[in-house]
Amino acid sequence: MKTAQRGLTLIELLVAMALTAVIGVLLAALVNGWVKVRERLDEPGSEPQVLEFCLALERRFDTLVLRQLYEQRLPEKLAWLDWQPASGQLQWVALTAWPPAQAHSRVQRQRLLFDARQRRLSLFTSVDLYAAGKPRWELRESLAPIDRAVFSFYQGTRWLAFPSTVAAQPNRGVRIEFEHHGAPYVCTFALPDTQP
Repeated sequence: MKTAQRGLTLIELLVAMALTAVIGVLLAALVNGWVKVRERLDEPGSEPQVLEFCLALERRFDTLVLRQLYEQRLPEKLAWLDWQPASGQLQWVALTAWPPAQAHSRVQRQRLLFDARQRRLSLFTSVDLYAAGKPRWELRESLAPIDRAVFSFYQGTRWLAFPSTVAAQPNRGVRIEFEHHGAPYVCTFALPDTQP
C-alpha cells in the first residue's frame, strides 16, 4: 500500500511558475499601457478642449436651417452656408436647444471665425435675424492657439473650397483642418438634408 504524496511534482511546479510569469507579463503590459495613455493625455496637443469645441460645432451644424437674414434692414443673400474666405468666417443659421431668457426665437445666427492674428477659432451666436444695424454677436466657444485652419465643403463626391450655390448639389458636409499646439486635427460634420 502506497502512502499519500506530499508537496508538488516538478511538472506542477513548472506549470505554476509559467502561469505566474504570464500573469506578471500581462499585468506589466496593462500598467505600461495605462501610463502611456496618462502621458498622452498630459501632452498639450491632446487636450479634451479640442473635442469639446468640435462637439459644440457639431450641435450647431446638426440643426442647420435656411432663413432670410437682414443687416441694416437690407436682406442678405439667401444661402445655407455663407463662407467668407477673406475674413476667415463661416456663417449659417441653426436652431438652438433653448431660447434665450429674453424670449427670442430658438433660431439663431452662427458664426465660426478663424482669427489668424490671435491664432484662435471662435464660435459666436446672434439672435438678431432681422438686425436694424449690425447683429450683436455673443461668444459661445473658443479654441487657441490655432496655427492654421482650412475649411472645405462636401458636394457630390468631393471636398471643395467653397460651399455649393446650386440647389441640385447641396452641401453634405463641412470639414475644418487645423493645428492646435502644433498637432494636426480634422473635424468633419455631416449636414442635414438641404434639398430644396
